Amino acid sequence: MKGRLLSALVLVALLLGIVLMPGPTKADTCQQVYHVVKRGENLTQIALHYGVTVQSIVQANNLWNPNYIYAGQYLKIPISCTPSPPTGCTTTHVVKRGEYLKVIAARYGTTVTAIVNANNIRNPNLIYPGQRLVIPVACKPSKPPSTSTGPWKGQYWNNRFLQGGPQMVRQEKAVDFNWGMGSPGDGIYHDNFSVRFTRTRKFDASWYRFGVWTDDGVRIWVDGHLILDKWKDQSPTYYKVDRWMSAGDHNIKIEYYEHTGGAQIRLQIDKISGPVGPTPTPKPDQQGLWEGRYCSTRIVEECCCPTIRYDPEIYFDWGFDGPWDTFRKDDFLVIWTRTVYFDGGTYRFTADVDDGVKVLIDGESVIEEWYDTNGRVFHRDYKVSQGNHKVEVWYYEALKEARIKFTWTKLY
Repeated sequence: MKGRLLSALVLVALLLGIVLMPGPTKADTCQQVYHVVKRGENLTQIALHYGVTVQSIVQANNLWNPNYIYAGQYLKIPISCTPSPPTGCTTTHVVKRGEYLKVIAARYGTTVTAIVNANNIRNPNLIYPGQRLVIPVACKPSKPPSTSTGPWKGQYWNNRFLQGGPQMVRQEKAVDFNWGMGSPGDGIYHDNFSVRFTRTRKFDASWYRFGVWTDDGVRIWVDGHLILDKWKDQSPTYYKVDRWMSAGDHNIKIEYYEHTGGAQIRLQIDKISGPVGPTPTPKPDQQGLWEGRYCSTRIVEECCCPTIRYDPEIYFDWGFDGPWDTFRKDDFLVIWTRTVYFDGGTYRFTADVDDGVKVLIDGESVIEEWYDTNGRVFHRDYKVSQGNHKVEVWYYEALKEARIKFTWTKLY
């Protein structure tokens, strides 16, 4: 008798819930809603709270017994929604490990349903890393053509490889952009785009630091020489290259690509006193520059295509690094040449090296220690007549640490 009475009361409660229940509410977005069952709650109370039916919760969660739920249980709530109307504008997102549609939709300000419909996804819970999704996004209002007359020419592509003709070309006042999750301009994707910036700039004769913040890949050329190559996906990262620039005009080219996520590129060029390191005593004559021929081999006969760089002095301690970021750290050769005026007399020539070194004056050997030295200081006293003389310094690095510090001083 008590069992029948209890069943009757439950049935009455369910019927009252259905009759008195307000009309189904609609969610602001189509993202899935879950409810965590609290102690003492039942399906009728939960259904009333969300404006849905008990049966819809039972079906959404495959509950075999509607009278059996427990505290802490997660229930999917089938709230109806109206998907945002399609805008006609889309971007592409590459799924990363651990992402799911709710997170991706929130990032782009769209809905799960919109992404599901745009990609014909049968199971919204089944996406995988590397999958390319078309994401409906809000269209940006058209902008008037850029009237910037900046020194940089920016060419923009809707691919990461600067392939084909650029989709947009405009003048830029500076290479200083933080696009975040947005697009560089009309017609350019939010992700998977690339840019080439070019300009000619006048420099004084001095050392300069090329510093760049980037997310993702970047490459920098000066007068056709690649000085920085970080062409890879990366979070915001800072790189710097110190380079001697002769007086006059020089051509600078920067290439950049954005894959997914945030996008930024910022270049800063600053005049500096010189590479980090001690100043030689006494200093070599600074009226001229050493022409350095940098070779990616220590075999002289194999040095067919050296990189030319002009150095104000031969005084380097590279440690375990190379002469610059994109140059090799071991197994390389440098040959410096320069015409030097001497007063005439006996001079002491000193070379502090790791590894091999040769010093020639007018083709005659002054110092010749062409072997792995593991750090040694060599010097020789040599008589030089008054006038101009051709000085050559040959150096090679084998393994591990690299340095060469070449100086001279007049004895009498």
